[in-house]
Amino acid sequence: MLTKVKKIIFMKRLEKMLATYQIKIMHFIPGRVRISSPYWEGNSKIVSQLVPLLELEPKILSVRHTSETGTILVEYDPSPEVDEKQIEQWFDIVQRVHNSVITREVTGS
Repeated sequence: MLTKVKKIIFMKRLEKMLATYQIKIMHFIPGRVRISSPYWEGNSKIVSQLVPLLELEPKILSVRHTSETGTILVEYDPSPEVDEKQIEQWFDIVQRVHNSVITREVTGS
């Protein structure tokens, strides 16, 4: 029971963190997470920078973008070595890239 409660609290924390960037967690099970954003539809500049960075992460096995729906599917090592802190670091990368590209688009730099 505790692990289920802990997972719910963790998911709420992630959802709150990502909501600022209009990023939603669509599906999350150990080893797979699907996230979406309206900014990722089509040939998104955000995705073109984000996917290669996530693919560099040692515990991430694959990253797939579906441009029609604006989703990214991340498959990662589901072993206990990948903990909440690691997953939060990956979402931090998502936030940084997302914010950086949007800022450049708005400011024109």
